[in-house]
Parts: sequence; C-alpha cells; structure tokens
Amino acid sequence: MKALKDRRTQILFSIIDSYIFKGEPVGSKSLADDYSFDVSPATIRNDMSSLEKKGLLKKAHTSSGRFPSDKGYRLFVDYILENGLIGDSDIEKSDNIRRLLDKRYHNASDIIETATKTLAEMTNLTAVSVSFKKDVSKITNIELMKVTDKVLLLVAIFDNGLIYNDQVFLDYPIASEDLDVINQIMRKDLVGVNVSDISSKLESLQGEIYSSYEKLIDIVGKRISNNAKDELDRDVKVEGIGNIFNFKEFDDMTKAKEFIKLFDSKDIIKDLWSTMDDENLVITIGEENPIDQLKETTIITSYFNIDENTVGKIGIVGLTRINYKDVIASIKLISDLLNE
Repeated sequence: MKALKDRRTQILFSIIDSYIFKGEPVGSKSLADDYSFDVSPATIRNDMSSLEKKGLLKKAHTSSGRFPSDKGYRLFVDYILENGLIGDSDIEKSDNIRRLLDKRYHNASDIIETATKTLAEMTNLTAVSVSFKKDVSKITNIELMKVTDKVLLLVAIFDNGLIYNDQVFLDYPIASEDLDVINQIMRKDLVGVNVSDISSKLESLQGEIYSSYEKLIDIVGKRISNNAKDELDRDVKVEGIGNIFNFKEFDDMTKAKEFIKLFDSKDIIKDLWSTMDDENLVITIGEENPIDQLKETTIITSYFNIDENTVGKIGIVGLTRINYKDVIASIKLISDLLNE
C-alpha cells in the first residue's frame, strides 16, 4: 500500500467496486461522475495510467476504460483483510443457519451438504466442499519395490482392503540393501498407523534412515497421506453451478460449458482443495490458480472441523469480479458455524 498515493488507491478501489457490480470497463469521466474525487477527469485519467503501468489495471480492447488486473484484486483483497473490512453477518441469518447445521439433529455428511447449498444460495456462486474422515483406515502393509535403479514402486495396503500403488522417481540410484533397511523400518513403525498420522510418524523416522534418503521418506509420506486419503473417504459436494449465469461473461456458452465441465471430475476438485491441514482462509485469484481453465476465476476456501473425525474445506469458485467483502464474510460464517 505504501507504494501508492492515497488518491490512486481510492481510484483503484473505486474501479474495482464499479467493475465488480457492473462488469464494464471504467472510464475517467464515469469514475468522476460516480465517485467523489476533487480532481478533474484528466487527473483521474493520469492516475489510471499510472495504475496500469504498475500492473494493477488493464486497458479494455473495446473502449478507453480500464478494469482490475489480478494484481489489483490481490492488493484490494489483502487490504480489506488486513483492515477488517469484511461484511458483517446478519445475526438473524446466522441463527437460522446455525439451526440448519445443528449437530444434535443431523449427521456430518448431511450438515456439510446443507452448508454447501446454503453457501451457494448466500453468495449466488458455485459452492464446493471436500471432507474426509481423519481416522478412516490404517496401514496393514507397506513396501518400496525396485523397478529400476532410479524407479521404485510404492505399495501400501489398508485395513479396508484398499491397495494404493504409485511409482517414485529418484534423482540417484538406491542400493538393494539400503532399500531393504528402509522397508524394514517402515513396516515396523507404520503398520497399524492411521492415515492421518502417517506424515508425522515418518518425520520421526527420518533419524533412523540414511540422511541421503530423507527426501525419499518425505515423498512416501506425502504420497500416502495426500493421495491415499483422497481415495479412502474424501467426499466432494458441488452446489450452485447454474449460478455462473448470473455473470454476463457466461452468456458465451462455450465458456460456460468449459466451466461446468471442470466439476465433472472430482479429481480436479480434490486437487484444488488438497491441503486439508491448512486452517487459514485461502484465496487464489486468476493467474495464481494452478489450472489453466481457472486462470479467470477466484477460489476461496476455509477449513472446518465437524467433529473429532470429520474435517474438510468449504468455499466458492467464481469469476475474479466477485463481491469479495460479502463472499468472504459468508464463507467465514459457514465455516465458523461448522466448527462450533
């Protein structure tokens, strides 16, 4: 924020405000007419040009107006979070939602489904939740088998019958006798361990294993604790896909179909919501998203813990020009109620 003069900051935020609600590039004259700036449109135009040079605004191809860049949105979102400018929750609405999510009368799965539907209704966006049972299963056997000197096959068997296998590629060859030692240690210390405890258990084992293979042990831990948990009992719920048509950008049916198709694959959603142990509000905007089809969208997620066994994340997927203040407030409300 210190890199911007106050007026330019106000101009940037006013453009963001206008673009969020109208979806039209903003010109200097309309900005001067709609917002209280004690300077001429020419001065505003110069400030807008400076904001564009800083990468905070983009110029429209079809008019002289400008609209926010991903960098501009990021500055805006960070500012409202740092300064506590999120919308306030309606007390009556909070009480009504609390009753809908009452754990005394509903099981965890039903509560999460209701919460996801409610979030979609509150935000008029596509809401998504991903949850899983922390103590869903235990390892009954685990082994690393050599395919080549630099390729191993990781096999893990769980007490519910699931067999997980995946290749592990090494930067260096591994000796058979070293692999035997690693397998002996992993079987001794991992058999009977819950999926949710694997990463921490493997960290404690690193001192027993040759330091040159610590990276291998780290890979094993991440593969099992992330990928295996996905396969074991990760529940994905999507609500409000049709809400995309509240945005005129989706009048283009090709664009709409591409967005809708994303939700056909639960694997993509699981990847987006993969870091379940991050208990912070996570906001990714436009180009910050790892998937090409989501480079024009904002994803906001928040962690929840229904009970001692059920955890997850709930949030929205929408265009970058969403109403950040109200949407963040809605997500925080829902996740806070799920955590009660």
